[in-house]
Amino acid sequence: MAKPSSNRGGIRTVLARIVKSVMVAVLIPVTVGIFDGVLHELETLSSSGALYRTWVERGFLTYVWLHLLLYRPVTLFRSSHRIFSVLAVWLFGGQVASVQDAGGGKGRGPKGDGGERTMATSPLVAFSPYVVPLSTLLVCVVGWLLARWWEQAAIDGPISFLIGVTMAFHWVMTADELQQQRARWHVETYLLALGLVFLLTLLIAAVFLPLVITEFSFIHALGTGLERAQAIYTSLIQHLFW
Repeated sequence: MAKPSSNRGGIRTVLARIVKSVMVAVLIPVTVGIFDGVLHELETLSSSGALYRTWVERGFLTYVWLHLLLYRPVTLFRSSHRIFSVLAVWLFGGQVASVQDAGGGKGRGPKGDGGERTMATSPLVAFSPYVVPLSTLLVCVVGWLLARWWEQAAIDGPISFLIGVTMAFHWVMTADELQQQRARWHVETYLLALGLVFLLTLLIAAVFLPLVITEFSFIHALGTGLERAQAIYTSLIQHLFW
């Protein structure tokens, strides 16, 4: 009698994996295109005399080398995760946990209902701290405030450099955190999580960049990115079917 239910469960699992695989295939060209669009918008000369893209890339590579060779600031990343978790609780409600708890489970809470509480299982709640680059947003806000009193030439370079550092910090540390779940996730789930985090983080950061890079246009970056994504889709289809 259990066979029909077991078969339906297996079919649902297969369909879910197929849907996730299709989403990954669709997401990758969009992510690559948006990333390229943002970099294209950063190819403008800053007041310090160098391209904004150059400063950002220097900051990004500096953090990557420090992360690989010297120090991994796990405590700092998890502290920022907890800070945003407080905001996520207020925005979305429920208990915000790390991705380790995204599958649900019980955690200790205030007395009531037997002294147990069930952690939220919403992917939105579980992943919200990972898709918002809090440190990068803070750098943009600080840069905007400093521009009110200091010369633009004095802050363009350092702020752009810190944007690169904080984006690398957020992406690399998030990838490390998600890698811990790799053993119990299917490959398409892991790739989909990475792709969504990368894309959403990039979009959110791009919205704040005009605060410190006045020449940067989020609309132009998005338009250029979508054009690049369309070109990738067209090229793939031509290679597959012609």
